[in-house]
Amino acid sequence: MFRSGLAAAIGVVAIVAVTLFGRLPAFAAEASLVVPGDPAVVHLITVEQTLLELTNADRMANGLEPLDFDPDTLTIARLRAESQLGTPKLSHYDAHGQLIFARLLNDASLQYNLAGENLARAASDDATVTQRIEQALMQSPTHRKNILERTFRRVAIGAATNSDGQITFAEVYRD
Repeated sequence: MFRSGLAAAIGVVAIVAVTLFGRLPAFAAEASLVVPGDPAVVHLITVEQTLLELTNADRMANGLEPLDFDPDTLTIARLRAESQLGTPKLSHYDAHGQLIFARLLNDASLQYNLAGENLARAASDDATVTQRIEQALMQSPTHRKNILERTFRRVAIGAATNSDGQITFAEVYRD
């Protein structure tokens, strides 16, 4: 019963993804292969949570309140991470010069006065990937600004990997 419920939920995500992106994200392409306790899925959830903890540690080290996890934007963060796999450059913009994450937030009717997105990629996914990603984000002035933005109160962090071992992250912030 749980397995069919999980497949149905992934099917709904796949329909939304096809509607938004015109294709299935890698994790949804083979819903029948995703089972409870799947090590690949567990790993992605673990790195998402670890990066959230590191982000909040950096905020607290700079005198800021930690961010709340934003379950409403988690699907958007995961789709944004998946969309960056294999691209030559990470990009916040669509072909018309519009911010993709802002369009997705609006399409989902998610309210915000201020929102931001950080994208990051590592060529290899190893035990230190989240530490390396957070360090790189904090060393980049524009990414650091999002992490330390006082107005932001919540964040969702999505991760995606491909068969080449590449891992991408998308952090979607809202006030």
